[in-house]
Amino acid sequence: MVTISRNELQDLLNTCLDLKLVEVLPEIAYQDYHLPQAINVPLSDFFNERVLRLIPDRSNTIVVYSLNYECHQSGQAAMCLLELGYQTVFDYEPGKIDWRAAQLPIEYGASRIRY
Repeated sequence: MVTISRNELQDLLNTCLDLKLVEVLPEIAYQDYHLPQAINVPLSDFFNERVLRLIPDRSNTIVVYSLNYECHQSGQAAMCLLELGYQTVFDYEPGKIDWRAAQLPIEYGASRIRY
C-alpha cells in the first residue's frame, strides 16, 4: 500500500481514467460531506463483498480515504483491497479533513450507489 498526498490525488483525479475514489467511513459521515466522485464503502463486516460488487475490475486504480491521519480505517481498507487482489491501491491518509481544509470542492448527501 502506498500513501499519497493531496496534490498526488488531484493529479490522479485529472489523469487516471479508471480511478475509483472510495470513502470508507460510515454512511452518515459520507453524507455529511465527501470528495467529489467518491463512492461510499464503509469499512465493516461486509466491506469485501461490497467492494467486489462495486469495483469488480481488480486492475482499476483505487484511492481510499477516511477522516484524517489519526483515523486508520483507510489503511485497513487498503490492506483488505490488496489481499483481495487489487493491483493499484493508494491511501489518501490525510483524509477528507485535509481536502476540506484546502477549500477544495466537496459534495453532500447520500451515495447514488446502493449495495
